[in-house]
Amino acid sequence: MIERGKLSMLGHRGFFLIDMMRRTSALDLLCQLESVQFESPVTIQQRQKQSLTNYFDTLRDCIPLYANYHSFEQLPVIDKAFANRHRECLMNPGYSGKRIRKKTGGSTGEPFVYFTGTSSQSYLWAGILLSWRVTGYRLGEPVAFFAGSSLFGTGYKEKVYHKLMNITLFSAFDLSQERMRSYAEAIASGGFRLLYGYASAIYQLARHILGSRRLRFALRGIVCTAEVLTPVMRETIETAFSAPCLNQYGCNDGGVSAYECELKQGLHLITTRSYPEVLESGKLISTDLSNQTFFLPRYDTGDLVVMDDNPCPCGRGFPLIREVIGRSNDLVFDQAGSTVHSEFFTHMFREDGRILAFQVLYDRCNLVVNLHCREAENAWLIYRKRIQAALVFDNISFVENLSFVPMANGKHRFVMRVDDVDAALAATGSMQGSEKTAS
Repeated sequence: MIERGKLSMLGHRGFFLIDMMRRTSALDLLCQLESVQFESPVTIQQRQKQSLTNYFDTLRDCIPLYANYHSFEQLPVIDKAFANRHRECLMNPGYSGKRIRKKTGGSTGEPFVYFTGTSSQSYLWAGILLSWRVTGYRLGEPVAFFAGSSLFGTGYKEKVYHKLMNITLFSAFDLSQERMRSYAEAIASGGFRLLYGYASAIYQLARHILGSRRLRFALRGIVCTAEVLTPVMRETIETAFSAPCLNQYGCNDGGVSAYECELKQGLHLITTRSYPEVLESGKLISTDLSNQTFFLPRYDTGDLVVMDDNPCPCGRGFPLIREVIGRSNDLVFDQAGSTVHSEFFTHMFREDGRILAFQVLYDRCNLVVNLHCREAENAWLIYRKRIQAALVFDNISFVENLSFVPMANGKHRFVMRVDDVDAALAATGSMQGSEKTAS
Protein backbone atom coordinates (compact mmCIF):
# COMPACT_ATOMS: atom_id res chain seq x y z
CA MET A 1 0.00 0.00 0.00
CA ILE A 2 1.27 3.51 -0.78
CA GLU A 3 2.59 5.28 2.31
CA ARG A 4 0.87 8.57 1.62
CA GLY A 5 2.75 10.42 4.35
CA LYS A 6 6.04 9.88 2.53
CA LEU A 7 4.81 11.25 -0.77
CA SER A 8 4.83 14.91 -1.70
CA MET A 9 1.38 16.44 -1.38
CA LEU A 10 1.90 18.24 -4.68
CA GLY A 11 2.71 15.01 -6.53
CA HIS A 12 -0.30 13.22 -5.07
CA ARG A 13 -2.56 16.15 -5.91
CA GLY A 14 -1.39 16.09 -9.53
CA PHE A 15 -2.41 12.45 -10.02
CA PHE A 16 -5.70 13.06 -8.21
CA LEU A 17 -6.49 15.92 -10.61
CA ILE A 18 -5.70 13.70 -13.61
CA ASP A 19 -8.16 11.09 -12.35
CA MET A 20 -10.79 13.79 -11.98
CA MET A 21 -10.16 15.09 -15.50
CA ARG A 22 -10.16 11.62 -17.07
CA ARG A 23 -12.93 10.27 -14.83
CA THR A 24 -10.58 7.41 -13.99
CA SER A 25 -9.49 5.85 -10.70
CA ALA A 26 -5.84 5.01 -11.40
CA LEU A 27 -4.61 6.29 -8.05
CA ASP A 28 -7.03 4.20 -5.99
CA LEU A 29 -6.40 1.19 -8.22
CA LEU A 30 -2.64 1.59 -7.74
CA CYS A 31 -3.19 1.42 -3.99
CA GLN A 32 -5.23 -1.76 -4.42
CA LEU A 33 -2.66 -3.41 -6.70
CA GLU A 34 0.19 -2.69 -4.30
CA SER A 35 -1.73 -4.73 -1.72
CA VAL A 36 -3.23 -7.39 -4.02
CA GLN A 37 0.15 -8.24 -5.59
CA PHE A 38 1.27 -9.87 -2.32
CA GLU A 39 -1.82 -12.04 -1.94
CA SER A 40 -1.40 -15.77 -2.45
CA PRO A 41 -1.66 -17.17 -6.00
CA VAL A 42 -4.81 -19.08 -4.96
CA THR A 43 -6.54 -15.92 -3.72
CA ILE A 44 -5.61 -14.03 -6.87
CA GLN A 45 -6.86 -16.89 -9.06
CA GLN A 46 -10.20 -16.95 -7.22
CA ARG A 47 -10.57 -13.20 -7.73
CA GLN A 48 -9.80 -13.61 -11.44
CA LYS A 49 -12.22 -16.54 -11.84
CA GLN A 50 -15.11 -14.45 -10.53
CA SER A 51 -14.18 -11.57 -12.87
CA LEU A 52 -14.06 -13.99 -15.83
CA THR A 53 -17.52 -15.36 -14.98
CA ASN A 54 -18.97 -11.84 -14.81
CA TYR A 55 -17.27 -10.92 -18.09
CA PHE A 56 -18.59 -13.98 -19.95
CA ASP A 57 -22.14 -13.45 -18.68
CA THR A 58 -22.09 -9.82 -19.84
CA LEU A 59 -20.56 -10.82 -23.19
CA ARG A 60 -23.36 -13.31 -23.95
CA ASP A 61 -26.07 -10.90 -22.81
CA CYS A 62 -24.85 -7.88 -24.77
CA ILE A 63 -23.18 -9.23 -27.91
CA PRO A 64 -25.38 -11.38 -30.23
CA LEU A 65 -22.22 -12.69 -31.90
CA TYR A 66 -21.49 -14.68 -28.72
CA ALA A 67 -25.02 -15.40 -27.48
CA ASN A 68 -24.95 -19.13 -28.36
CA TYR A 69 -21.71 -20.04 -26.60
CA HIS A 70 -22.17 -21.95 -23.35
CA SER A 71 -18.69 -21.61 -21.87
CA PHE A 72 -15.75 -19.28 -22.18
CA GLU A 73 -13.52 -22.14 -23.37
CA GLN A 74 -15.70 -22.55 -26.49
CA LEU A 75 -14.96 -19.03 -27.71
CA PRO A 76 -12.75 -18.79 -30.80
CA VAL A 77 -9.45 -16.96 -30.76
CA ILE A 78 -9.72 -13.61 -32.55
CA ASP A 79 -7.16 -11.13 -33.89
CA LYS A 80 -6.91 -7.53 -35.11
CA ALA A 81 -8.27 -8.39 -38.56
CA PHE A 82 -11.37 -10.02 -37.01
CA ALA A 83 -11.92 -7.05 -34.71
CA ASN A 84 -11.57 -4.58 -37.59
CA ARG A 85 -14.18 -6.50 -39.61
CA HIS A 86 -16.63 -6.86 -36.70
CA ARG A 87 -16.03 -3.58 -34.90
CA GLU A 88 -19.70 -2.62 -34.62
CA CYS A 89 -20.67 -6.11 -33.47
CA LEU A 90 -18.13 -6.01 -30.62
CA MET A 91 -19.34 -2.69 -29.20
CA ASN A 92 -21.42 -3.01 -26.04
CA PRO A 93 -24.74 -1.21 -26.72
CA GLY A 94 -25.55 -1.25 -23.01
CA TYR A 95 -22.41 0.62 -21.98
CA SER A 96 -23.26 4.19 -20.94
CA GLY A 97 -19.88 5.38 -19.68
CA LYS A 98 -17.10 7.25 -21.42
CA ARG A 99 -15.79 5.56 -24.57
CA ILE A 100 -12.12 6.11 -25.40
CA ARG A 101 -10.99 5.56 -28.99
CA LYS A 102 -7.61 3.90 -29.44
CA LYS A 103 -5.57 3.38 -32.58
CA THR A 104 -2.41 1.34 -32.93
CA GLY A 105 -0.11 0.59 -35.83
CA GLY A 106 0.36 -2.98 -34.63
CA SER A 107 3.39 -5.20 -35.19
CA THR A 108 2.40 -5.65 -38.83
CA GLY A 109 1.85 -1.96 -39.54
CA GLU A 110 -1.88 -2.56 -40.11
CA PRO A 111 -3.91 0.13 -38.26
CA PHE A 112 -6.21 -1.21 -35.56
CA VAL A 113 -9.00 0.85 -34.00
CA TYR A 114 -10.62 -0.26 -30.75
CA PHE A 115 -12.31 1.29 -27.72
CA THR A 116 -11.83 1.15 -23.98
CA GLY A 117 -13.57 2.64 -20.96
CA THR A 118 -12.39 4.38 -17.82
CA SER A 119 -11.78 1.07 -16.03
CA SER A 120 -9.26 -0.07 -18.65
CA GLN A 121 -7.61 3.36 -18.66
CA SER A 122 -7.31 3.21 -14.89
CA TYR A 123 -5.63 -0.19 -15.13
CA LEU A 124 -3.32 1.03 -17.90
CA TRP A 125 -1.85 3.78 -15.75
CA ALA A 126 -2.01 1.87 -12.48
CA GLY A 127 0.05 -0.89 -14.10
CA ILE A 128 2.63 1.55 -15.40
CA LEU A 129 2.89 3.33 -12.05
CA LEU A 130 3.22 -0.01 -10.27
CA SER A 131 6.26 -0.83 -12.42
CA TRP A 132 7.75 2.56 -11.54
CA ARG A 133 7.10 2.10 -7.83
CA VAL A 134 9.34 -0.98 -7.77
CA THR A 135 12.33 1.32 -8.36
CA GLY A 136 11.41 3.41 -5.31
CA TYR A 137 9.80 6.14 -7.40
CA ARG A 138 7.40 8.40 -5.50
CA LEU A 139 4.44 10.10 -7.11
CA GLY A 140 5.31 13.59 -8.26
CA GLU A 141 9.04 13.02 -8.65
CA PRO A 142 10.46 14.14 -12.05
CA VAL A 143 10.26 11.49 -14.78
CA ALA A 144 12.05 11.45 -18.15
CA PHE A 145 9.96 9.84 -20.92
CA PHE A 146 12.18 8.60 -23.75
CA ALA A 147 9.79 7.27 -26.37
CA GLY A 148 7.38 8.12 -29.18
CA SER A 149 3.78 9.26 -29.31
CA SER A 150 2.49 5.71 -28.79
CA LEU A 151 3.51 6.16 -25.15
CA PHE A 152 3.12 9.84 -24.44
CA GLY A 153 0.75 11.37 -27.02
CA THR A 154 1.02 14.90 -28.33
CA GLY A 155 -2.37 16.54 -27.75
CA TYR A 156 -3.19 19.46 -25.46
CA LYS A 157 -4.72 17.24 -22.78
CA GLU A 158 -1.67 14.98 -22.78
CA LYS A 159 0.58 18.01 -22.23
CA VAL A 160 -1.52 19.00 -19.21
CA TYR A 161 -1.35 15.44 -17.83
CA HIS A 162 2.42 15.31 -18.25
CA LYS A 163 2.79 18.63 -16.46
CA LEU A 164 0.72 17.36 -13.54
CA MET A 165 2.74 14.11 -13.46
CA ASN A 166 6.05 16.03 -13.63
CA ILE A 167 7.01 14.24 -16.86
CA THR A 168 9.44 15.63 -19.43
CA LEU A 169 9.35 14.18 -22.95
CA PHE A 170 12.41 13.16 -24.94
CA SER A 171 11.63 12.01 -28.47
CA ALA A 172 13.05 8.67 -29.59
CA PHE A 173 12.50 9.60 -33.23
CA ASP A 174 15.84 11.41 -33.50
CA LEU A 175 18.80 9.50 -32.07
CA SER A 176 21.64 11.43 -33.69
CA GLN A 177 24.87 11.82 -31.72
CA GLU A 178 24.18 15.51 -31.13
CA ARG A 179 20.66 14.89 -29.91
CA MET A 180 21.72 12.05 -27.57
CA ARG A 181 24.41 14.31 -26.08
CA SER A 182 21.80 16.93 -25.28
CA TYR A 183 19.43 14.29 -23.88
CA ALA A 184 22.09 12.85 -21.60
CA GLU A 185 23.04 16.29 -20.27
CA ALA A 186 19.40 17.24 -19.71
CA ILE A 187 18.62 14.02 -17.81
CA ALA A 188 21.76 14.43 -15.68
CA SER A 189 21.15 18.08 -14.83
CA GLY A 190 17.36 17.91 -14.48
CA GLY A 191 17.25 15.90 -11.27
CA PHE A 192 15.17 13.15 -12.87
CA ARG A 193 14.42 10.22 -10.57
CA LEU A 194 13.04 7.83 -13.19
CA LEU A 195 13.77 7.15 -16.86
CA TYR A 196 10.99 5.38 -18.77
CA GLY A 197 10.81 4.48 -22.45
CA TYR A 198 11.69 2.24 -25.37
CA ALA A 199 14.32 -0.37 -24.51
CA SER A 200 16.32 0.10 -27.72
CA ALA A 201 16.31 3.90 -27.49
CA ILE A 202 17.48 3.90 -23.87
CA TYR A 203 20.14 1.34 -24.80
CA GLN A 204 21.44 3.58 -27.59
CA LEU A 205 21.56 6.50 -25.18
CA ALA A 206 23.44 4.37 -22.65
CA ARG A 207 26.01 3.38 -25.29
CA HIS A 208 26.48 7.04 -26.15
CA ILE A 209 27.01 7.93 -22.49
CA LEU A 210 29.62 5.19 -22.03
CA GLY A 211 31.47 6.42 -25.13
CA SER A 212 31.61 10.04 -24.01
CA ARG A 213 32.40 11.98 -20.85
CA ARG A 214 30.73 10.46 -17.82
CA LEU A 215 27.83 12.23 -16.20
CA ARG A 216 26.27 11.90 -12.75
CA PHE A 217 22.60 10.91 -12.66
CA ALA A 218 20.11 11.05 -9.79
CA LEU A 219 17.91 8.23 -11.12
CA ARG A 220 16.29 5.75 -8.74
CA GLY A 221 15.88 3.42 -11.70
CA ILE A 222 15.11 2.88 -15.37
CA VAL A 223 12.00 1.08 -16.62
CA CYS A 224 12.12 -0.18 -20.22
CA THR A 225 9.04 -1.02 -22.24
CA ALA A 226 7.69 -1.73 -25.76
CA GLU A 227 10.56 -4.02 -26.79
CA VAL A 228 12.70 -6.94 -25.70
CA LEU A 229 15.24 -6.02 -23.04
CA THR A 230 18.24 -8.32 -23.47
CA PRO A 231 20.81 -9.03 -20.73
CA VAL A 232 23.45 -7.08 -22.68
CA MET A 233 21.13 -4.09 -23.00
CA ARG A 234 20.28 -4.20 -19.29
CA GLU A 235 23.94 -4.38 -18.25
CA THR A 236 24.89 -1.51 -20.53
CA ILE A 237 22.02 0.67 -19.28
CA GLU A 238 22.76 -0.01 -15.61
CA THR A 239 26.45 0.73 -16.10
CA ALA A 240 25.78 4.01 -17.91
CA PHE A 241 23.21 5.37 -15.47
CA SER A 242 24.41 3.68 -12.24
CA ALA A 243 20.85 2.63 -11.46
CA PRO A 244 18.81 -0.59 -11.67
CA CYS A 245 17.09 -1.29 -14.99
CA LEU A 246 13.72 -3.09 -14.90
CA ASN A 247 11.42 -4.35 -17.62
CA GLN A 248 7.74 -3.57 -18.18
CA TYR A 249 5.47 -5.19 -20.76
CA GLY A 250 2.06 -4.12 -21.95
CA CYS A 251 -0.44 -4.85 -24.69
CA ASN A 252 -3.30 -2.48 -23.94
CA ASP A 253 -5.70 -3.83 -26.58
CA GLY A 254 -5.38 -7.24 -24.91
CA GLY A 255 -5.47 -5.87 -21.38
CA VAL A 256 -1.95 -7.17 -20.71
CA SER A 257 0.15 -5.38 -18.11
CA ALA A 258 3.22 -6.96 -16.53
CA TYR A 259 6.17 -5.59 -14.58
CA GLU A 260 9.51 -6.76 -13.25
CA CYS A 261 10.29 -6.71 -9.54
CA GLU A 262 13.59 -6.07 -7.78
CA LEU A 263 14.74 -9.68 -8.28
CA LYS A 264 14.54 -9.42 -12.10
CA GLN A 265 13.43 -13.04 -12.50
CA GLY A 266 10.46 -12.41 -14.78
CA LEU A 267 7.45 -10.20 -15.37
CA HIS A 268 4.55 -10.25 -12.90
CA LEU A 269 1.35 -10.42 -14.99
CA ILE A 270 -1.53 -8.42 -13.48
CA THR A 271 -4.32 -11.00 -13.74
CA THR A 272 -6.92 -8.90 -11.91
CA ARG A 273 -7.22 -7.07 -15.23
CA SER A 274 -6.72 -9.81 -17.80
CA TYR A 275 -7.30 -13.51 -18.32
CA PRO A 276 -4.20 -14.82 -20.14
CA GLU A 277 -3.85 -18.09 -22.03
CA VAL A 278 -0.62 -19.40 -23.54
CA LEU A 279 -1.00 -21.81 -26.47
CA GLU A 280 1.41 -24.68 -27.11
CA SER A 281 3.20 -22.50 -29.65
CA GLY A 282 3.86 -19.93 -26.91
CA LYS A 283 1.40 -17.44 -28.39
CA LEU A 284 -0.17 -15.21 -25.74
CA ILE A 285 -3.97 -14.99 -25.91
CA SER A 286 -5.55 -12.48 -23.55
CA THR A 287 -8.97 -11.20 -22.53
CA ASP A 288 -9.20 -7.73 -21.01
CA LEU A 289 -11.68 -8.32 -18.19
CA SER A 290 -11.78 -4.60 -17.40
CA ASN A 291 -12.99 -3.62 -20.89
CA GLN A 292 -16.73 -4.10 -21.27
CA THR A 293 -16.99 -1.20 -23.69
CA PHE A 294 -15.54 -3.05 -26.67
CA PHE A 295 -15.27 -6.81 -26.22
CA LEU A 296 -12.12 -8.63 -27.38
CA PRO A 297 -12.47 -12.10 -25.82
CA ARG A 298 -9.58 -14.52 -26.37
CA TYR A 299 -7.59 -11.92 -28.28
CA ASP A 300 -4.34 -12.86 -30.03
CA THR A 301 -1.77 -10.33 -28.81
CA GLY A 302 0.69 -11.38 -31.51
CA ASP A 303 3.39 -12.01 -28.90
CA LEU A 304 5.14 -15.19 -27.88
CA VAL A 305 5.89 -15.73 -24.20
CA VAL A 306 7.40 -18.34 -21.91
CA MET A 307 5.70 -18.70 -18.53
CA ASP A 308 7.41 -19.73 -15.30
CA ASP A 309 5.61 -22.40 -13.27
CA ASN A 310 7.45 -21.38 -10.11
CA PRO A 311 6.38 -18.38 -7.99
CA CYS A 312 8.76 -15.46 -7.62
CA PRO A 313 10.75 -15.48 -4.36
CA CYS A 314 9.73 -11.84 -3.85
CA GLY A 315 6.36 -13.04 -2.51
CA ARG A 316 4.13 -11.52 -5.16
CA GLY A 317 1.28 -13.82 -6.17
CA PHE A 318 0.79 -12.78 -9.78
CA PRO A 319 1.89 -15.39 -12.37
CA LEU A 320 5.34 -14.90 -13.83
CA ILE A 321 6.28 -14.43 -17.48
CA ARG A 322 9.82 -15.73 -17.73
CA GLU A 323 10.44 -14.26 -21.18
CA VAL A 324 8.66 -12.20 -23.83
CA ILE A 325 9.71 -13.20 -27.33
CA GLY A 326 9.28 -11.26 -30.54
CA ARG A 327 8.65 -7.69 -29.40
CA SER A 328 11.73 -6.14 -30.92
CA ASN A 329 11.40 -3.11 -33.19
CA ASP A 330 14.44 -2.24 -35.25
CA LEU A 331 16.28 1.03 -35.22
CA VAL A 332 17.08 2.53 -38.62
CA PHE A 333 20.76 3.50 -39.00
CA ASP A 334 21.77 5.74 -41.90
CA GLN A 335 25.07 6.50 -43.63
CA ALA A 336 25.88 9.43 -41.33
CA GLY A 337 25.44 7.43 -38.14
CA SER A 338 22.08 8.99 -37.29
CA THR A 339 19.30 6.77 -35.99
CA VAL A 340 15.52 6.88 -35.76
CA HIS A 341 13.26 4.50 -33.96
CA SER A 342 10.82 2.45 -36.04
CA GLU A 343 7.97 4.16 -34.17
CA PHE A 344 8.89 7.19 -36.30
CA PHE A 345 7.20 5.55 -39.30
CA THR A 346 4.20 4.22 -37.35
CA HIS A 347 3.54 7.70 -36.04
CA MET A 348 3.93 9.26 -39.48
CA PHE A 349 1.52 6.95 -41.34
CA ARG A 350 -1.08 5.87 -38.79
CA GLU A 351 -3.58 8.71 -39.34
CA ASP A 352 -3.41 8.66 -43.17
CA GLY A 353 -6.65 7.02 -44.29
CA ARG A 354 -5.17 6.08 -47.67
CA ILE A 355 -2.66 3.71 -46.08
CA LEU A 356 -3.77 0.22 -45.04
CA ALA A 357 -0.36 -1.14 -44.06
CA PHE A 358 3.31 -0.46 -44.70
CA GLN A 359 6.82 -1.87 -44.63
CA VAL A 360 10.12 0.00 -44.61
CA LEU A 361 13.14 -1.77 -46.14
CA TYR A 362 16.63 -0.33 -46.06
CA ASP A 363 20.21 -1.28 -46.82
CA ARG A 364 23.47 0.68 -46.57
CA CYS A 365 22.53 3.18 -49.30
CA ASN A 366 18.81 2.89 -50.00
CA LEU A 367 15.52 3.11 -48.13
CA VAL A 368 12.23 2.01 -49.70
CA VAL A 369 8.79 2.52 -48.17
CA ASN A 370 6.22 -0.01 -49.44
CA LEU A 371 2.71 1.31 -48.84
CA HIS A 372 -0.41 -0.80 -49.22
CA CYS A 373 -3.03 1.72 -50.34
CA ARG A 374 -6.73 1.80 -51.06
CA GLU A 375 -5.99 3.51 -54.38
CA ALA A 376 -2.79 3.64 -56.42
CA GLU A 377 -0.64 6.51 -57.70
CA ASN A 378 -0.54 8.75 -54.65
CA ALA A 379 1.91 11.58 -54.02
CA TRP A 380 4.19 10.93 -51.04
CA LEU A 381 6.51 13.96 -51.31
CA ILE A 382 5.66 15.33 -47.87
CA TYR A 383 6.61 12.01 -46.22
CA ARG A 384 9.79 11.77 -48.28
CA LYS A 385 10.84 15.21 -47.03
CA ARG A 386 10.16 14.25 -43.42
CA ILE A 387 12.31 11.13 -43.76
CA GLN A 388 15.08 13.11 -45.50
CA ALA A 389 15.08 15.55 -42.59
CA ALA A 390 15.82 12.71 -40.18
CA LEU A 391 17.92 10.24 -42.21
CA VAL A 392 20.60 10.32 -44.90
CA PHE A 393 20.38 7.75 -47.72
CA ASP A 394 21.49 7.92 -51.35
CA ASN A 395 17.94 7.12 -52.37
CA ILE A 396 14.63 7.32 -50.50
CA SER A 397 11.72 6.05 -52.55
CA PHE A 398 8.13 4.89 -52.24
CA VAL A 399 6.37 1.95 -53.86
CA GLU A 400 2.73 0.95 -53.65
CA ASN A 401 0.95 -2.35 -53.13
CA LEU A 402 3.95 -4.64 -53.65
CA SER A 403 4.32 -7.89 -51.70
CA PHE A 404 5.81 -7.47 -48.24
CA VAL A 405 9.20 -9.07 -47.62
CA PRO A 406 8.88 -11.71 -44.86
CA MET A 407 11.48 -12.54 -42.23
CA ALA A 408 13.31 -15.85 -42.38
CA ASN A 409 10.76 -17.40 -40.00
CA GLY A 410 7.85 -16.07 -42.08
CA LYS A 411 6.92 -13.35 -39.60
CA HIS A 412 6.26 -9.86 -40.92
CA ARG A 413 8.24 -6.94 -39.61
CA PHE A 414 7.24 -3.46 -40.68
CA VAL A 415 10.79 -2.05 -40.48
CA MET A 416 13.56 -4.32 -41.71
CA ARG A 417 17.23 -4.01 -42.65
CA VAL A 418 18.30 -6.18 -45.60
CA ASP A 419 21.53 -6.67 -47.53
CA ASP A 420 20.04 -5.32 -50.75
CA VAL A 421 16.62 -3.70 -51.00
CA ASP A 422 16.08 -4.45 -54.70
CA ALA A 423 17.16 -8.08 -54.29
CA ALA A 424 14.86 -8.54 -51.28
CA LEU A 425 11.87 -7.19 -53.22
CA ALA A 426 12.76 -9.23 -56.30
CA ALA A 427 12.95 -12.42 -54.22
CA THR A 428 9.28 -12.08 -53.35
CA GLY A 429 8.31 -11.43 -56.96
CA SER A 430 7.35 -7.88 -56.04
CA MET A 431 9.32 -6.24 -58.79
CA GLN A 432 7.91 -8.32 -61.62
CA GLY A 433 5.70 -6.12 -63.73
CA SER A 434 6.16 -3.22 -61.30
CA GLU A 435 8.43 -0.22 -61.25
CA LYS A 436 9.65 1.67 -58.24
CA THR A 437 8.31 5.20 -58.03
CA ALA A 438 10.39 7.86 -56.31
CA SER A 439 8.21 10.63 -54.98
